Amino acid sequence: MELTILGKYGPYPKKGGGTSSYLVKGESTCIALDFGSGAFGRLLNFTELNAVNAVILSHLHYDHICDLLPLSYCLKAKGMSLPLVFPQTDCFQKSLIADLEGFEAVPLREKIRIGEFELNFEKMQHPLESYAVKISDGTKTLFYSGDTSFCSQLCKFSEGSDLLLLDCGKEKNSSAPHLSLADAAYLSRTLSVPVIASHLNPELEYVSPLESVTIAEELKTYSV
Repeated sequence: MELTILGKYGPYPKKGGGTSSYLVKGESTCIALDFGSGAFGRLLNFTELNAVNAVILSHLHYDHICDLLPLSYCLKAKGMSLPLVFPQTDCFQKSLIADLEGFEAVPLREKIRIGEFELNFEKMQHPLESYAVKISDGTKTLFYSGDTSFCSQLCKFSEGSDLLLLDCGKEKNSSAPHLSLADAAYLSRTLSVPVIASHLNPELEYVSPLESVTIAEELKTYSV
């Protein structure tokens, strides 16, 4: 399984960057995980659109969904459709997504099968309903936190993973509803699992606190 970082910032990008969006590829399955600003154009550097099996949204904040709009135009122009898995949160963004053409809406459930991948979801702690996801190909498991504060369900649900992709947008000593690099380091040490720190605040400079915590690089592919 491979993980490519399409966008690593939030809630807005640095110059030339993109917001949270990732490409997960297996032997025969390819999914987009969140779809923030810049995701669509960058996706096409790594795969053909018709090779994507689904788009998965952890939650419906704009920095995780905004490139769905140009993707919808493209799908309509090409006469294509694409499964879109997302939480059924009662908010404006849900209504916006419902009006987009080219998507087959799939309500997010506890467990979903997409090709060779089994996806398991667990609700996290965030101002807008948000879910972490574990993606397994039967051999390796990728854990993606989505956006969340540090919470007990995060620790429990991430157990047994081979790689943690974590929201690290929280500045030290702030009350932002996100994880910090210190939280990422704690999880890495506790679970003995490597971490990729993403969803980075564009106003902060990030220095890895541990060898096992990697600061995400956009357009880079990591093996799970």
